[in-house]
Amino acid sequence: MSELVWGPMLAGYLFLGGLAGGAYIVSALSDLFKGEDYEALSKSGAYVSFFSILIGLVLLVLDLKRFEVAPLVILNAYRRFPGSILTVGTWAITGFMAISLATSILWLFEGNDLARKLIEIVGIILGLTTTAYTGLLLAFSRGTSFWSSPFLPWTFVISGTLTGLAMALFMIPIFAVFMPKLKSFWELYERRSQFAEMVGHSQGYVTVLIAVELALVIIELATGPSHSETLLTGSGLSLIFYTYLVIGLIVPLAISYYTTKLKSARKDGSLIFFSMGGYVLILIGGFLLRYVILTAGQIFH
Repeated sequence: MSELVWGPMLAGYLFLGGLAGGAYIVSALSDLFKGEDYEALSKSGAYVSFFSILIGLVLLVLDLKRFEVAPLVILNAYRRFPGSILTVGTWAITGFMAISLATSILWLFEGNDLARKLIEIVGIILGLTTTAYTGLLLAFSRGTSFWSSPFLPWTFVISGTLTGLAMALFMIPIFAVFMPKLKSFWELYERRSQFAEMVGHSQGYVTVLIAVELALVIIELATGPSHSETLLTGSGLSLIFYTYLVIGLIVPLAISYYTTKLKSARKDGSLIFFSMGGYVLILIGGFLLRYVILTAGQIFH
């Protein structure tokens, strides 16, 4: 047993970093392959990605508690490239943040479409790197067998994409109501049947991502260290872990299945309502996953 050094604030950074990368991937792929029909989702994903990574980095700096003592010490994270995974990740996140900001500005001010799409191609790579880095950072930690699973980075990639998609979809009506000047959001939200069609179509991707994440978690538990059994049956984290499984995966999976029936029955209002509730649960589950993994790795070496 060990003293906990990293707590909810760092878990929040890992959660928001993965979400930011996932939201950008969703945004870019929607723009590149879906076009104008999914413009609101593309914009929402871009805005969500930038603000998520920004807030996540603020949480990281606050958790380190070094900024007020030695503000310039953060620059050390840019040294020793490419010999340190921390340095590689720092440069990748910096590049991703710049790409995310540029994409958001191009969307906000209706910039050149070709320039935006070229930036998005690079952004997909950096977004994927950022999402994976949140898992690699733990996997490369020395002396912690709980984080050494080769499936951990992939779990974070899938979870980041899932939470990014959920947040991008969830924010569309929020942008529409509270920022009506962003016309694409309001126009889509007013055309309720079109918004319901987008949400219903996206639920298929939600289902696949949940199923893959659940499979990866089961594989990690089955092939991981002996501490996995303790996590399941004999630790204070068990309740949180099971809450993550139920709230973050199983219930949203059931909601996703239920919305397919609502889509067939053309009950647009109910489809949107239940889908939004499912997205909230997915986001809660995404944070709980990071918290459980982060805490378990510190308790069980």
